[in-house]
Amino acid sequence: MVSLAIAVSGCTSGDTAEPRSNGELCRLGQDSAESTSLRGLVGGNDIRTEISNDDGDLVESMENWLKPGGAEKSALPLRMCSYRPEAATGARTVSLEFGWLPLDEANELPGQVRHYDLNGATVQANDINAKLTVPCRMPGDLGDPSAKVMLEGQVSNTLLIGTDVEQRTVDQQVTFLYLMTRRATEALGCENDPLAKDPVVEASPSPAA
Repeated sequence: MVSLAIAVSGCTSGDTAEPRSNGELCRLGQDSAESTSLRGLVGGNDIRTEISNDDGDLVESMENWLKPGGAEKSALPLRMCSYRPEAATGARTVSLEFGWLPLDEANELPGQVRHYDLNGATVQANDINAKLTVPCRMPGDLGDPSAKVMLEGQVSNTLLIGTDVEQRTVDQQVTFLYLMTRRATEALGCENDPLAKDPVVEASPSPAA
């Protein structure tokens, strides 16, 4: 695991380079939409990033899963990175992971769940977790097996445990997950470019009593 202390606003340093140029999905440029969304979740500007796996690890793990016998040997979902306020103590973080979800499997979150439909992606979210699924057509020989699964991204925000979570916070978490999953589709080379459009996340209506 690589641990990087990154100030996502303020002075620019080498740690704030865009992932498209340095090959690291989890490192966020200070002016990026992902960084802005993350600051809203974490509640501060100085954020520590812990990178468990890089783009190459993601591509290798996801491709291997799609090959014959790969699912039985796989360690998916793959934890990519986690974020926390620089001054925070304890194990609570905003963490991100990716994997494949077979079309015939359900993976429902517990508790009160909000549902979203964003540019062809399906998202479900409760107060702490959000999951996004979207088709990702892989190139070459992996095209057919990738048509039988959905790319699944998940964000977990344990910083929110024990707090009164507002709807706008859940919506912000969904936005962050969408933007980070878009980076994953770019790293994987999804030929259908499923998340090309920017997300428009509107607050869901409160459930009936």
